[in-house]
Amino acid sequence: MSQRVYTNELEGQIDFFNTYLPRVDRTLDISNIQNDYNDGVVRGNIVEFKLHIDSLNSTLFQTVKYLSSMRIKGKNIPRNIVLISLNDNKAFIYHSQDYLSDIEKVYIGGASRDNSAFVCGQPNEALDLDSQTDEERLITILRTNEFTKIHIDEDCIVGWATRYYRENPNATKSDFIGDTTGKVQIIGEIRRPTKFEQFILPYEKSSNEKFRYLMDRLNDFLQKKDLGAFYTHELYAEKSLELVREALSRVPVGNDYVIIDRCAGTGNLECLMTPEELSHTIVSTLEYYEYKVLLEVLGDKVRHIIPPTEKEDSFHQGKVRGADALSKEYIVNEIIQQYINNPKCTIILFENPPYADTTSIEHQKQGAGKKSSEWKKSYVVEEMKKTVSGTATNDLGNAFIWSAFNYYLRQDTDSYIIYSPVKYWKAQHLINKTFIRGFAFNRKHFHTNIQACVMCALWSNKIDNSIKELKFNSSVKLEVVQYRLSR
Repeated sequence: MSQRVYTNELEGQIDFFNTYLPRVDRTLDISNIQNDYNDGVVRGNIVEFKLHIDSLNSTLFQTVKYLSSMRIKGKNIPRNIVLISLNDNKAFIYHSQDYLSDIEKVYIGGASRDNSAFVCGQPNEALDLDSQTDEERLITILRTNEFTKIHIDEDCIVGWATRYYRENPNATKSDFIGDTTGKVQIIGEIRRPTKFEQFILPYEKSSNEKFRYLMDRLNDFLQKKDLGAFYTHELYAEKSLELVREALSRVPVGNDYVIIDRCAGTGNLECLMTPEELSHTIVSTLEYYEYKVLLEVLGDKVRHIIPPTEKEDSFHQGKVRGADALSKEYIVNEIIQQYINNPKCTIILFENPPYADTTSIEHQKQGAGKKSSEWKKSYVVEEMKKTVSGTATNDLGNAFIWSAFNYYLRQDTDSYIIYSPVKYWKAQHLINKTFIRGFAFNRKHFHTNIQACVMCALWSNKIDNSIKELKFNSSVKLEVVQYRLSR
């Protein structure tokens, strides 16, 4: 490259790429190699420019931070790190493999900040671009298209899952994560990479417990829409436990009690319960890989899991046989019925039911609206339609709410702690029970991008037709919200 004195980096970058890209790959230009806020990725090389590199340590560390961000997003990690000192006409080549442990950390803040403490080794190559021989060597390096394989962990797995489903539109969750601990031996991409063979190392743990708080985000597109399951933030789970404990204070002296969560996922709501509370808890979840984690995390702590153990036929199209809370099979389940039929047992339901809008544009584009609305043909919804009319029957969460009061709660001292948008009470008049108290939470913290109010309410089973207004608030580290709702 001809020697010039540049006054800004962008000028030097443009000159560099205009000089070398025609020799490397004529299909590339600046617009399709610059992304993720770095100076450019050319095939298997990430390039970082400085007018003058005063410190290889800090410049390399800045590039390591870019690679960390790329890993988290599910992007290939280039094998080579190329640092260009523009006004010195020098190039320094490092191998990203040598800094993999640093790349696999998470960094907060700007990549160019606080880099002085980093200590790197000597570059694998140092090139003088005034030399034609070294220029040709740089061109050879930039032509390479090799990558460093990374480890899958909880920081990056969502990014790689998103990419996997985008590149493989017919793939399912079992294709991506798999599991080797139970009756169903589906290895999955993360454990035996084929599509990502060049980019990721096999995940060596047998179970998916490490990803328990991310399992809803690892569902493929249609499974997400079909199940409608969302993670519950730990701070919200902690706050809603206040309502559970208030419900426990209402249990008559001498009564046993059970806390039932029919859509427990991996047990987020239960993660802060005391051992005593867990010993009275019954959980279930419909998605197979969440069920496997639920068994591992809570299996020896709760009173019951439905089904109690995995069988050879438990796995069915990504779901668990016998765990569909809207089915007649579940309603008459003998494990739960023994408590419902016992007048000396108090029932407390505690759950964040699924939400599904299966008429969305995304569903129609996928041609899957009909398939993902199969829950509307469930036993509970068909029974619900006999007494409820209008749009209330189109909401998956409402089916859980309606069935809670119709199949589980029997006595005035029974309780329901429920996460849901407030329309079931305000607009749809689905229930006429006694409101004890509740909180307002922001839906954006439930692994969604939507800002909306989600009410977490403690309801008594006692009828109250006079209630016209609800007052509730939430004071947690995430935010402070106050609401007053009338109908």
